[in-house]
Amino acid sequence: MKFTKPPTTFDQQIQLLESRGMAVPDQGRARHYLAHLNYYRLGAYWLPFEADHATHQFNPGTNFEDILNLYVFDRELRLLVMDAIERIEVSVRTQWANYLARRYGAHAFLNQSVFNNPNMYQRCLEALNDEISRSQETFVKHYLSKYTQPAMPPLWAVVEVMSLGQLSKVVCQY
Repeated sequence: MKFTKPPTTFDQQIQLLESRGMAVPDQGRARHYLAHLNYYRLGAYWLPFEADHATHQFNPGTNFEDILNLYVFDRELRLLVMDAIERIEVSVRTQWANYLARRYGAHAFLNQSVFNNPNMYQRCLEALNDEISRSQETFVKHYLSKYTQPAMPPLWAVVEVMSLGQLSKVVCQY
């Protein structure tokens, strides 16, 4: 089947929603949100209000403002969750780096014997070296301009340029 749907204006999108049974009491407000949030992003929020998914007809009483309120609630919840995750991530980075540095030294990540898996060690070290070489962080530039040995900054600095994926792989290897 060939896709043949033409693009629509925001006013046409409002007309389509109304023709399917959604109340749109403030068209200016709806136009604003459709222009900034995207019809298909909001579509995920009105999907449960569809009485018939084949025709996209809405249940009686479905209102654009209710859909918008669901979107705003979801957005605010997502921001709260991301804030909590960020705090946990920073704490894990800090605790892990502090533990290893105090136990094995400032450059513990360069000591292969600290790692459980020698093959994973090499891959992680290469990925970390790539991150350091790409980093534009002031603390990385400072270290590289001031020190020649070891070639990478200490663990408490390196941990700040690791991606979350790298961190999770490395933490599991120590």
